[in-house]
Amino acid sequence: MRLSLPFALLSLLSLTVASPVRRASTCNGSPALCSRLYSNVTFAGAHNSYAIAPSAQTNAGANQNVSLSFQLDMGVRLLQSQAHASGNSSATGAGVDLCHTSCSIFQGGALEAYLSQVSSWVSSNPSEVLTLLIVNSDALPASRFAQAFESTGLASKVYNPTATGAATNGVVAKSAWPTLGALVDAGTTVVVLLSSGADTSSVGYLLPQFANVWETPYDQTSVPFSCSVDRIDSSSTSSNLMYLSNAYLDEALFGNIVIPAVASLGDTNSESRQLENAYACAGTHGTAPNFLLSDYSQMGEYGVMKAAARLNGVEYTEPTSSPTSRGSGSGSGSGSSSGGSNGAATSPRSLAAMAMGAAGVALLTL
Repeated sequence: MRLSLPFALLSLLSLTVASPVRRASTCNGSPALCSRLYSNVTFAGAHNSYAIAPSAQTNAGANQNVSLSFQLDMGVRLLQSQAHASGNSSATGAGVDLCHTSCSIFQGGALEAYLSQVSSWVSSNPSEVLTLLIVNSDALPASRFAQAFESTGLASKVYNPTATGAATNGVVAKSAWPTLGALVDAGTTVVVLLSSGADTSSVGYLLPQFANVWETPYDQTSVPFSCSVDRIDSSSTSSNLMYLSNAYLDEALFGNIVIPAVASLGDTNSESRQLENAYACAGTHGTAPNFLLSDYSQMGEYGVMKAAARLNGVEYTEPTSSPTSRGSGSGSGSGSSSGGSNGAATSPRSLAAMAMGAAGVALLTL
C-alpha cells in the first residue's frame, strides 16, 4: 500500500515534533547555568522582601529599601516573606497579609498584591529562576496560599514536583531537582517553599521548607556568622538537604528586641564578608549555601549578589536602572548572576576552588 505524500510528510513531522527541543539558551544570566541543578546553585536572597521603607529610621520593621521589582532586577533570586491572617474584616481574596512579626509593626499589604508583582516580573523575565520562601506565621492552611497564587496567575509558573513524581511527600532529593534549563523550558521558573502548613496532597507546589532546606541561626548580632544547623525537619539529615545562610546582622534593643544593624551594612553585605561566611559554611558542610539571605540587599555595593555569582563561578552585572526608581515594574534581568561556568565536574562550588577563593577574600579584606 502506497502512502500518500501528504500523509508521509505528516508522519515525519509528528516524529519531529515529538522530539524534545531545548529552548533555554540563558538561565539566570548565563548559558552555562542552564545545565546546573537547581540544588547546585547559590541564590542571593532578600529578607522580608515586602517590608520596604526608605530607611530603618522611617520604620524599624523594614528590611529593604528598594522596590520588589528592583530587588529582582539587581539579582535577588530568593524572596522571603512573612504571612499573617489579615485583621481586616472586609479583606477580600485569601485574607493573607504580609507583616513583620505583627501587622501593627509593619503592614506590607495583601499577599495577592505581592504575588501580582512577582508574576509580572516573571512573565517579563522568562529565563530567570527564583524562589519564594513564605513564613507561615499564623499556621494558615495551604489552600489559603493556593487561592492567592491561582488568582494572580502565578500558580501556572510554579514548579510542581509532586505532579511530576520528583517529590515524595513534598520532599525532593538534592540530586532529583531539575536543572535551571529544564525549569526555564517548562515555563515553571518559580519554586515555592512554605515554612509550615504545607500539604502537598492538596497543593503539590507548596513545598515544606525544612524538609527541603535547613537554615543557619537567625537574629545573629555578631560576626563571623554561625554556620550551625538551626532549623530543620526532625526526620531530615542536613547533608541531604539544601541550606540557607541567614547572612544578615541584627542589633539588640531593650534586651530581646532586635532590629537590622544598618550601621554595619557596608561590611555585612560586602562581597568579602559574604564570601567569608559562605566559605566557612562550605568548610563545615561540604557545599556552599544555596541561599544567602540579606537585609537591605543592594547595600554593600551589591556585595550579596556578587558573592552569589562568585560562588556559582560566574560574573555579576549590576542593574542598569537606578535604585531610586522604585516600583519601575518589569525589568530586563540585568542584575542576574551571569557569566561562564565549567559545569558540575569542575564546579567552583567545590571545596578546593572555595579554598582558593578564600585566599582571594583574605587579600580583599586587608
